[in-house]
Amino acid sequence: MKRLYLMRHGHAPSPSEAGVATDALRPLSEKGRSDARRIAAELVKRGARPALILHSPLARAVQTAQAAAEVLKPARGVEVFRPLDNTLPAPSVLQALEKGARDEDEVLAVGHQPQLGELASLLAGEPFEIRPAGVVAIDLAAKPQAAWSLNVDELA
Repeated sequence: MKRLYLMRHGHAPSPSEAGVATDALRPLSEKGRSDARRIAAELVKRGARPALILHSPLARAVQTAQAAAEVLKPARGVEVFRPLDNTLPAPSVLQALEKGARDEDEVLAVGHQPQLGELASLLAGEPFEIRPAGVVAIDLAAKPQAAWSLNVDELA
C-alpha cells in the first residue's frame, strides 16, 4: 500500500433514536449518507483512486462504505474487514491492513473512533480529530506521514 485513507463512518442516530437494540445495528442518517458522498467526491477531486474499500462490520460503517463507493467506484469493490470493528488496538489493525491490502496502491478503510484516530496517530505521529465522515490521508513511505485530513464541516 502506498496510501491509506482512514474514514470515520458518517452521522448515525443513537440506538434508541434509530429503534435498534444494539450499537452495532445503528444505521446512518440521511446526513451521514450525504456527508459520506461529499467526502468521497472531495477524495476524487484530490486525485484519490482507492482500488479497494475495507469497512467495519457495524451497520453505519457498512453504509458509509457503500455511499463512498457510489462515488469512488473502487476497482476491487467493497469488503467487510473485521479488524476495523473498533475492538483491536491500532498496531493490530495496521498489521491486518498491511497483510490484507498489500497489493493495492490505495485503500480506503472505513471504521470508528477511537480506533481510526489511534491508527492515524500511530502512523503519522500526530493526533487527529476525525469527526463523522472525516478522513485522513496517510502516505505509507519508509516513514509514514499524513498527506492531509478533512472533516465535512471544512468543505466549501
